[in-house]
Amino acid sequence: MSGPIIISEKPFPAVLEPLGFSPRRSGGHMARSMMLAELTTLIGLLPANAPLSDYQQAIEADNALGKPTFSSRRNSFRHLIDLYGLDPGLALFRGLRLFCAADPASLPLVALVCSFCRDPQLRHSFTLIDSLRAGEVLPRVTMEQHLDAGFPDRFSDAMKKSLAQNVNTTWTAAGHLVGRTVKRRAMPKPTLASSVYAMFAGWLAGLRGDFLLHSVFGRLAAAEPAQIIAHLASGSGRGWLRLRSAGGITEIDFSPILTDRETQLLHVTH
Repeated sequence: MSGPIIISEKPFPAVLEPLGFSPRRSGGHMARSMMLAELTTLIGLLPANAPLSDYQQAIEADNALGKPTFSSRRNSFRHLIDLYGLDPGLALFRGLRLFCAADPASLPLVALVCSFCRDPQLRHSFTLIDSLRAGEVLPRVTMEQHLDAGFPDRFSDAMKKSLAQNVNTTWTAAGHLVGRTVKRRAMPKPTLASSVYAMFAGWLAGLRGDFLLHSVFGRLAAAEPAQIIAHLASGSGRGWLRLRSAGGITEIDFSPILTDRETQLLHVTH
């Protein structure tokens, strides 16, 4: 594979699946929003190195999420896997736990970026969110039409309504929309962890240098390039990455938090 991967509603290449990206044509928002409350509970309960089986135990056997039936517990586990992977062997989820441990308030934006990497419907919905002016109203039917245009003849009317509600709930939880009934465009407050994680995700996808700084990932974190650089410099001081900026050229390298296997995979794919 040569050159950066184009970020769109299309699934990511299967070669990136071992890093935590999803190659599936449908994502978790077909059934739920990004389940921020459930993810917050699990992060507070389980250590960062907990294996996938521990998440299953907590959700299905221990009912840590307080679901009324075993079926709802099982579905919650499946939907959370769709959204996040829940596996420290996946760089994207391991990074989510790493950065949010340092800055827990960043979880909404960090979770957004992770689910963005795993859900083509959520990715497509951002092209509409990103086009709105601050304060502009977003009717649900507009999101329905946008999703229908991106995935023609895929969804029933009921599914389009549900999907639009789910993605709008996620954008609201992450701060890109505000309002309970009437949704308006807003800009979330960028944080150290959300900026660094957004760059980490884009870097794993193959974006480098200025392409990464000015990419959709920076807009997900609602951070300007200069602010991202400042956050990356702080992250470098914590050992999360290596950062070099000279002569107008910025080099970002997250190898310090990757396994040898992941580093080798990136050398092959990018």
